Amino acid sequence: MQFYVSHSNSLIIKLNTLSKTRFLVVFWWAVLVCGMLPAIAFASEHAAPSQFSQEAPLAQQLTKIEKEKNVQLAMDKYQSLLDQQDLSEKERLKVMRSHAMYAFQNEQLQQAIVIYGQAKVIAQALNDQLQVAQIEKMLGVVRYFRGDNDIALNHYKKSMVYYVAQGDAIQQAHLLNNIALANAAMGRYEVALNAYQQAEPLYSLYGSESDQIDVRFNIAGLYVNLYRYDVAIDSFHEVRRYREKDQDYKSLALVHSDLGIAYKYAGNFELAEKYQLLAFNYYQQQQEGYHLATQGINLAAMYNEFERFDKARFYAELGIEYGTKYEHFSALAGSYFELALVNYVSAEHDDAIENLERAKALAIKVNDQGLQDEISLLTSLLHAATGQYVKAQKLQKTFTREMNERSNIELNNRLAEFETQQLKQRINHLEAQEKVSQLEFDKANQARNFIVFILIFITIILFLLMQKKRSRQAKLELERMVDSRTQELLDTTSKLEDANRIKNQFLANVTHEIRTPLSVVIGNAEALLNNEVQADEKVEHYQHLYSNSLYLLDIVNDILDLSKIEANQITLTPKLIELSALFSELNAMFAEQAKRKGVLFQVNLNIPKGMCINIDAMRFNQILINLCSNAVKFTKQGSVIVDVSQFDQQLLVRVSDTGIGMDAAQVEQVFGCFVQGDNSISRRFGGSGLGLYLVSNLCKLMDATIDVSSTPGQGSVFSVAIPVVEATTNGKAKALSASTHAHTAYQFSGRILVAEDHPENRALIRLYLQRLGLTVDTVADGQQALQWLKEHEVDLVLMDIQMPNLDGFSALTRLVKSGFDKPVYAFTANAMAHEIEHYLNVGFSGYIEKPLNRQNIVESLKQHLPFEAEQVAPSATLDTENQDDQVEILATSFIVSAKRDLNRICRADEAQDWQQVSELCHKLSGAAQMFGFSELANISRQLELCLLNRRFDQKRSLLLSLKMEVAKFKETSNADS
Repeated sequence: MQFYVSHSNSLIIKLNTLSKTRFLVVFWWAVLVCGMLPAIAFASEHAAPSQFSQEAPLAQQLTKIEKEKNVQLAMDKYQSLLDQQDLSEKERLKVMRSHAMYAFQNEQLQQAIVIYGQAKVIAQALNDQLQVAQIEKMLGVVRYFRGDNDIALNHYKKSMVYYVAQGDAIQQAHLLNNIALANAAMGRYEVALNAYQQAEPLYSLYGSESDQIDVRFNIAGLYVNLYRYDVAIDSFHEVRRYREKDQDYKSLALVHSDLGIAYKYAGNFELAEKYQLLAFNYYQQQQEGYHLATQGINLAAMYNEFERFDKARFYAELGIEYGTKYEHFSALAGSYFELALVNYVSAEHDDAIENLERAKALAIKVNDQGLQDEISLLTSLLHAATGQYVKAQKLQKTFTREMNERSNIELNNRLAEFETQQLKQRINHLEAQEKVSQLEFDKANQARNFIVFILIFITIILFLLMQKKRSRQAKLELERMVDSRTQELLDTTSKLEDANRIKNQFLANVTHEIRTPLSVVIGNAEALLNNEVQADEKVEHYQHLYSNSLYLLDIVNDILDLSKIEANQITLTPKLIELSALFSELNAMFAEQAKRKGVLFQVNLNIPKGMCINIDAMRFNQILINLCSNAVKFTKQGSVIVDVSQFDQQLLVRVSDTGIGMDAAQVEQVFGCFVQGDNSISRRFGGSGLGLYLVSNLCKLMDATIDVSSTPGQGSVFSVAIPVVEATTNGKAKALSASTHAHTAYQFSGRILVAEDHPENRALIRLYLQRLGLTVDTVADGQQALQWLKEHEVDLVLMDIQMPNLDGFSALTRLVKSGFDKPVYAFTANAMAHEIEHYLNVGFSGYIEKPLNRQNIVESLKQHLPFEAEQVAPSATLDTENQDDQVEILATSFIVSAKRDLNRICRADEAQDWQQVSELCHKLSGAAQMFGFSELANISRQLELCLLNRRFDQKRSLLLSLKMEVAKFKETSNADS
C-alpha cells in the first residue's frame, strides 16, 4: 500500500462541542506499514555496490541504518553516506529519501522537510517525474503533521498532476483522501466532503479492503464535526473491530482516541475517558511524544467538558510540553486554549489572557478558524469577568454573526444528499441487473430453437468470408512489403548518391584550396634545393615558404573541422594587417606561376603607404587567391592585373584578365557550387568549379559585395568591395602579418611545468620554451605533476591529455579542487573544434596544439606572463635557428625511441593486449607529430582508433604500414652515416 495520510499514517478531525463550538486538532499517526519504504527509497535491480563501501551494497546499508534506534547516530550515518564523493546522483537521491523518511518517523519534521526539498531538486535534475511526484506527496504529509495545511495542499496538488497524467487511479484516491483531511483540519468541510465523494468510487473499484476501511474511518470523523455522533460511533466501532482482527495496534490507538472524542460529545463521560486513556497509555508506552501532545489536548478538552479542571490543567500543560518539543503547532494551540479555559474558571484572568494570546497566534499560523472562534468566545467571557461589559458584548455579537454565517446546514444537506445518492445508485444498479437478467432469459427462450437452425449456416458464411478476407489481406500485405522494399531501395540509392556527392565536394574543396599555396611551397623548395636562389634572396624565399605553410595549416585545420563547415559556422577573426605586405605576398605567390605561362601578373596599390586595416587575413587571402588563381588559369596570353584602391570606407579590389571570358548565361551561374562555363573548360583547364562559390560565401560573411563582367574571348573583371575602417599608425607601429613572429624576438619571465609522458617530447618543448627565456620543469604524468606542484610554485602548466597513471583531465580536476589558480593549458595533438570546446568546458585555460607552432605558443604565453619584444632582422633569426643543432639531436633520439616503441607494440600485439597497444600508439603518434614525422603520426593514430573501435580486420595492414614507416628511419640513418 502506498503512503498516504490515512489508516497507515494520520488523520485530522475537527470536533464541535454540544454546549459550545470548539474546534480541536487531533493528530493520529500509525507505524509505516511494511513495503512503504521500498516505494519511497527506490532500488535498481542491477544496482552495483557503491565504491565507498566494500562491505555491503547501498541498499543493505540503508536497511541497517533504518533499523537504528539511536536517532542521532542514524542521522550521522546518513550524513556520512552523503559526504561520499563516489555516489551517483541516483544513489544520492536514494540515500536522501531514506534519510528524510527516517527523520519523519522519528518526529524531526523540520529536518525531514529540508531533506525532502533537497531530494526534490536532484529528482528534477534527473527528470524522474515519478520520484518528484512521490516527494511532493511526502512533503505534503510532513507539512500536514506540522499543521501547515495550506502548504500541504499545494504539495498534494502538484503530485496529483503526475498521477492524473499517468492514469493511476489508486494514487489519485490516496491524494484525494489526503486533500480531504487537510481541508477538514482547516474547517473546510464542504471541500473535504467533495474530495471524499471523488475518492470513494475509486477505492470501490481499485482499492483494497484496508483502503475502504481507511476512507470510512476518515468520513466517520467528518460525521463528528456534523454532530452525527451516533453514526460516527457506529462507524468507529466497525473500524475498531477490523483493526483488532488485523492486530494493528497503532491504528487501533487512533480509533480509541476518536471513539473517546465521539463519546465525549455524546455526553458519555465514562466511555469517553476509557477510550481516550487507552490511546494515551499506548502512546506513553511507545514513547511517541508527537501523539502524546495530541492526546494531551484531547484529554484536557474532555476533562474541561466534564468540569474536572485539575486533570484538565495537567493534560493541557503536558500537551504544551510535547507540542513545543515536537513542533506540533495545532496541538500546542489547543493546549494553550484549554489551559486558558482552566485559568478562566480558576479566576486566573491574567494567565488566561496571556495563554489565549499564544493560542490565537498559533491558531492563525495553522489556519484553524474554529479555534479562533473559540478563542473569541472565551475572550468575550474574560472581558465580562473583568468588568469590560461593552467590549464583551461587542465581541459576542461579532462572534454570533460570524458563526451564523458559517453555519454547516448546507454541509449536512450535502452529506445527506451524498448518502441518498449512494443508496439510489445501489438500488438502480440492482434493478438494472434484475431487468437485464430477465430480458436475457426471455431472449434466450425465444431464440433457442432459431439459433440451432441458423448456427451452421452462419458458420459456413463466416468461414467463406474469413477465407476471402485472408486472401485479400495476404495480397495487400505482399503489395505493402514490395512497396516498402522498393522505397527502402530508393532511399538507400538516394543516400548513396548524397554520400558520393558530399565526398566529391569535399575532395574538390581540398584540392582547390591547397593547390595554389602548395605550388608556391614546392616551387620555392625546389629553387632552394637546386641552389637556384641567390644568397641575399634566400631569406625572402624562406619567408614565402613559411607564410604559405602557415596558410596551408590554417586551411587544413578548417577542413578537419567538418562540423563547422557543414553547419556554415565559420567565424571571422579580424586582425590588424598591413595591406602592402599582404599584396606583396600575393604577388610572390602568382608572379612566377604566371611568368611560366607567358602571362604578366601585376599588383597595383593605389592606397596610402603603410595603410593598415582590421580584417580576417586568412579569409581575405582565400578570396584573393581564388580570384587570382582562376584569372591565371584561364589566361593563355596577355595579363592579369590586380588593382587595389580605397573609396568611401571601402577597400576595392579589381582582378582583370585577358582570358577566355564568359557569356551572359555563364556569368549568371558563375558563383554556383561546382559550376564552370561548360564541360570543355574542366577538360581544358581542370578545377572543380568550387572556388568562386567559396568566394561568394566568404564575401557574404564579410559583408562584402562581388561583381563580375565578362566578354567571351576578351577576358573577365571581378570586383570586390569590402567595408573597412582604416587603422591609423604613428609611423613607428607596425601591423601584424602572417610572418610577424618570425621577425620578433620574445623573452618571457616565469616558470612553467610541462606534464608529458614522452621523453623526447619533454626535451623538445623544454628546449623550445627555454629559448623564450622561461624556466622549465618537466614530469612524466599527472600524478607526478600534482606532487611537484605541492612542493613548488609555478606560473603556468602545460598538461598532456593522455598520460599513464593519471591523465590530464583527472589531474586538472584535482588541481581545481585543491585551490590551484594558475593557468593550465591542454598540450595535445587532438585539436578539432569539438575537442577544443570540451577542453575549455572542463576548465583548461586554453590549448597548445602539437606539432609546436611558435606563433600559437607566443600568443598564449603573452596572455599570462611578462615579456619583452625586440624587432630583429629575419636573417638574424634564421641564422640563430640554423646554428642550433639541438633539435636534430632530439629528433635522432626520437627515432631510436620509436623503434623501441614499435618492438613494445609488437609484443603487446602478440599478447593481444589491445589496451597497451592503443596507449603505445597514442604516445608514438603524439611524439611523431611533435618532430614533424606526419606519416608516422597518421599511421599510429589510425592504428589507435582501429583498436579503440574494435575494427580488428584493419589491424594487420596498419601494423605492417607502421613497421615499414619505422624501417625508413633505419634507411635514412644509414644514408646519413
